[in-house]
Formats: sequence, C-alpha cells, structure tokens
Amino acid sequence: MSDEPIHASRYAWPEVEIDPVTRMRALAAGLPHVAVDETLFALPFDRVWSFVADLATNTPRFEGLVADVRPLEQQGERLRLAARNPILGWSEFDVVLRPGWCLMRSRLGEVGMAARPEGPRATRFLHFEGSPLLGRLARPFFAWNIRQDFRRLHSLLPPDDARGEPGRTDRSS
Repeated sequence: MSDEPIHASRYAWPEVEIDPVTRMRALAAGLPHVAVDETLFALPFDRVWSFVADLATNTPRFEGLVADVRPLEQQGERLRLAARNPILGWSEFDVVLRPGWCLMRSRLGEVGMAARPEGPRATRFLHFEGSPLLGRLARPFFAWNIRQDFRRLHSLLPPDDARGEPGRTDRSS
C-alpha cells in the first residue's frame, strides 16, 4: 500500500458542453405529445436569436397559434407571459429564456425553441410544440403548425445575401 495522496482530478468524469439544439432535442424526446422539427437559416446566430427571443413583439408575427403576447413578470431568465390564442383565448406561460434556448409551459401546451451557430453565417433552429392534454393525436397538427412557423420565419428573416437567395438552406425532419 502506498502513502501517495489520491488526486481527484485523475478520477474525475470529463465535462461535456451540450449545445442548446442538442439539449432541446433530448428534452423533446422525453415528451411523447410534442412534434419536433428543425430548419437552417442562412443568417448569423445573433440575428436569428435576437428576433426569436423578442417574444412579445415577434411571436405573434411567426406563430400562427398566437395573436398577442403580454409580458407579466421577469426575474432574470425566468418570465411569465400571457399569450392569446385566436380560438382558445388567453393562457399564461412560464418561460425560461436564455441565449439559444426558450422553453415555455402552460396548462394547455409546451413549446421549445433552440438555436446554435452553424459556422459564422448560418443558424440551426429547432422548434417543438405539443399539448399533454391533447396527447399524441395532436402531433400531426403541431408538426404542420411548426412547418408554417418556419415558412413565416424564413420570410421575416431573409438572408443578408445581396443576391436574394432564399433564407432556407435546408430543413431536416
């Protein structure tokens, strides 16, 4: 037996950073009632995320299920919002909003949005939506709605490219 001291750093687990899109994808995998999709913007991360993160102004512009958003309170990265659905009326959401990450939960539904840079001039964007009350049966509707959200986002966020190339560079399901 040796009297040599034990150095914890030799036995420590490696630390791993998981980007917001990968993390949100893992979270969505555990929610069987949500639909998930991704798209790629031909824009820098800061431009895409600053638009998406302005929930009160821009969510009603790209999210077809939201007609109005009103901030109720904010404490750091935690927010409380009221969102008005054109059919169901007002619902309050608990929100966690940080760079590249937005998770929203209400009694009626759950929404997740995440983004990460894909090089200096592109951004990977993941979006999920679903309702635990409606369950898996509503997933096709939410998948359709996400595709419509992407269509609107791409039209609201055209690329910086002077040639006017389409904002969508690819979309994977």
